[in-house]
Amino acid sequence: MAAPIGFEGVEMDATRQSGYAEDPLPPIAGGGPEKQGSRTALALSGAGSRHSNGEDTELTPLSSSNQGQTAGKQTLFFRDGERRVDYVMVYQVYEDEEQEWRDKREQKRQDFIDRLKKEGLEFEEDRESFDKKSIFIKVHAPWKTLTREAEALLLKMPAEKNDFVRKTTWEKMIENMRCSVKSPFDHGLDAMQEYISLPFTKADEKKNKFIGVENHDTFFTPAQRSRMVNSILSRTPYSRDSTKVGYERLIGNKSFEAAYPLHEGKCDVPQDEEQNSRSVLRHVWARWGAWYKRQPLDYIRHYFGEKIGIYFCWLGVYTTFLWPAAAVGLLVFIIGCGLSGDDIPSQDICNDVNETVFYMCPPCDVSCDFFFLREACYYAQAAFLFDNGATVFFAAFMCVWAVFFLEYWKRTEIRQAYRWDVLGYEEQEEQPRAVFEATVKTKKENPVTGRLESYVPSFVKSGKLCRAVAVVIFFIMIVVAAVISIVVYRVAITAAMNKNDAVRPYSSITSSLTSAIIQVAIITILDKVYQKVAVVLTDWEMHRTQTEHEDSFTFKMFLFQFVNYYSSVFYIAFFKGKFDGYPYNYNELAGARLDQCGAGGCMIELTQQLAIIMVGKQVVNNCVELIIPKLKAWWRRRDTKDEDPDDEKCIQRWEEDYDLADLNQYGLFAEYLEMVIQYGFITLFVAAFPLAPLFALLNNIIEIRLDAYKFITTLRRPVAVRAQDIGIWYSILDGVAKLSVVTNAFIIAVTSEFIPRLLYIYAESPDGSLRGYVNYTLAYAPILEDFDGGSVHNAIYDTVAVHQLKVPGGDELYNIHGNTSSSTCRYRGFREPTDGSPTKFWWEYLTTALAFVIVFEVCLLSC
Repeated sequence: MAAPIGFEGVEMDATRQSGYAEDPLPPIAGGGPEKQGSRTALALSGAGSRHSNGEDTELTPLSSSNQGQTAGKQTLFFRDGERRVDYVMVYQVYEDEEQEWRDKREQKRQDFIDRLKKEGLEFEEDRESFDKKSIFIKVHAPWKTLTREAEALLLKMPAEKNDFVRKTTWEKMIENMRCSVKSPFDHGLDAMQEYISLPFTKADEKKNKFIGVENHDTFFTPAQRSRMVNSILSRTPYSRDSTKVGYERLIGNKSFEAAYPLHEGKCDVPQDEEQNSRSVLRHVWARWGAWYKRQPLDYIRHYFGEKIGIYFCWLGVYTTFLWPAAAVGLLVFIIGCGLSGDDIPSQDICNDVNETVFYMCPPCDVSCDFFFLREACYYAQAAFLFDNGATVFFAAFMCVWAVFFLEYWKRTEIRQAYRWDVLGYEEQEEQPRAVFEATVKTKKENPVTGRLESYVPSFVKSGKLCRAVAVVIFFIMIVVAAVISIVVYRVAITAAMNKNDAVRPYSSITSSLTSAIIQVAIITILDKVYQKVAVVLTDWEMHRTQTEHEDSFTFKMFLFQFVNYYSSVFYIAFFKGKFDGYPYNYNELAGARLDQCGAGGCMIELTQQLAIIMVGKQVVNNCVELIIPKLKAWWRRRDTKDEDPDDEKCIQRWEEDYDLADLNQYGLFAEYLEMVIQYGFITLFVAAFPLAPLFALLNNIIEIRLDAYKFITTLRRPVAVRAQDIGIWYSILDGVAKLSVVTNAFIIAVTSEFIPRLLYIYAESPDGSLRGYVNYTLAYAPILEDFDGGSVHNAIYDTVAVHQLKVPGGDELYNIHGNTSSSTCRYRGFREPTDGSPTKFWWEYLTTALAFVIVFEVCLLSC
């Protein structure tokens, strides 16, 4: 599928295929003298960037002879200028803590470093920091340690260039045409050379089977080096207890403050100066002016790793697919606007002649007034914009769209994994988690390798899984109970305030405002509690690999967030106004009538709720993503002593990166969750809000560059993690797509006016039009038992004086025929005026609605 303006980010060039090796990013500007080998051929010569003003500016390529100290004396090397800083650990001495507490932390740090030295790592301490309290421990992995780790991790390295590309004459013609015409959507960076790669072994190293292996300084990329060092830091114990492993637990008990790999230089290098890998991505990718360009996925992958690269690839494909969905949704909305002037039911409601004809029953007890239906004219007109025949087509279109999107992404994901050489990574290369190997003592021989490996028996896994499921269901039920309790609270507080004449006028706004505040508080508290419970449960389940661990955590959290975000929307769509009863027989909860939809119907309320939640959530999330990391960085720098403006140039790379925000322990969970929740809004309830894909598209255009800016400028560099796919998120997306068929079918069937209108035209209308439809859908309800000139007894309100209410028309009540002797009001429903029983039309409507649901689901689920 061709992207309208190139968001897909997947290079569809037939010359770039399999065997993508661990190629290096362009060398960095800064540090000690690095010898440039054959693998540094991927310099940035010829790579360009475009300013927001549209002018092309060439990025100055790195010089192999200029790898010494950069301006400002910033370096990425030890003091000897030879050993590269592969990782940094930071700790602080807490003077206000007890000496015994400080001694324990110091002992843990020293024991941990001693064990790391035995693993082959080298260290250098830097006590000179601008905040006068942070101490930095720089970590370097020598060649011997790197080769050992590369072999253990089955790290794939380039063996030879990939020349096995066969092109047809037609493919060559297309390629020549693309090369001769520069696309405005291209990112402007040169394509990286592809290699056929092999798992690294020391035996092959000695035989020089790998390209550039003779140059020990540049053979492994900085991302690869930090990944290998991180593996050592994660599995090394810090005490005699072998189950206490890894630097993360030391950060948790304040022995260390942070641990991170370094960014490769500054991100704001002027374009006429020497560039580094980070600044290239900043100029080409992480800027608002590049919103219409393809993403340089290969460069992203080489700097951040495959996991983050696949995330941005998925986000690009998703955004690309939103273009046709947004266009069709906007067209449906325009059609609704064009047809609104000819909508007969809206004309009947808004016609001045019928101003006092449709006299409606109060929507609530005591505090609500009788009203004329014409007061809902605006809502009736607005409802038709989103509730018409075109929206039914759009709902079906979006269900099919979701299937095409997932199928296309499945193909793209496999192709990208093949190019990046991670296809089969989870089965063949992924190593067990360090905590798993340290904690699980049960061993079993691997039938393939013949080695003893840690494993958890299946019956233990099943038992833990059942208990974890029970806990998850328990917390989800708590969330559901909280939502129900808020509904009960709103009804109860309204009923209580209505009994007091002084506060009765404020009952509605008070109940709505306080219930909203309570809901936010409860959901926020439960979110924090459940997140901690999900972490504990996932750790307790003891998954073997990091992928299994993250998938389990993701699924638990998504179930909770699904209920959290969609509960109010599901309530309006399928429950509100469906069980409220009818005059003389209203269903009550906590002594008050259940909520019912307004005079404009439930569909317009559902549309309003979707628009507020979806658009509001997107705006808030974008602001939080942009502002919070900056505030964290400012908070870290608040004690920095920079009386001399020139001193700022002396801040070393490790201290600048320490001031940046850290990518949280859940990795990309928050980014994926935000997009998947959005995906739910544009699929599950799109029948009620056709403009949802348009708002999603506008948000994602910003989101791609905002996330890029965040990763490049405001976050510490994450460890380059390999991954072959988006994990369990694909299964979640697939489940949401299937559920969307069901939800949209029921929205059209029970919430929309589509089926009642269609049935009326073909079964009841005398002229095959919607004339008389409004009158037909309003049932009569005798409400006045007696009228004595000011005081009325009404069985509905249980002996409440109606003189407290405003009665339109003075002492006379109007009915549909204008007969003032008949004291009746109207309400929405297909019920008999005598006993409130369903009419024949209601049964016909119910049968037709169920038939529509079945046909809609069978047709779309079979796609």
